[in-house]
Amino acid sequence: MAQRQNEDQRTLGELFFFLVDEIADITFSRSLGILMDTLMASLQVILKLSDEQLTAFTADFEARLPEYLRNALHPEAPVA
Repeated sequence: MAQRQNEDQRTLGELFFFLVDEIADITFSRSLGILMDTLMASLQVILKLSDEQLTAFTADFEARLPEYLRNALHPEAPVA
């Protein structure tokens, strides 16, 4: 019991919960979007893709994704 009170962050009471509340969880959709944006930027720099080629690649890539991932990339789009 004494060890838990001295070492467990949760024993700091409200301070622990205030800190946890301050750290916002990043959504799956947002994290997937960040990864896609980073991938597209890398493709454009390393492979020297034009905007048209990048657009074609992106469309083809997204078309091959499972539906739940396509929906996560475009959460504001209406689901058909």
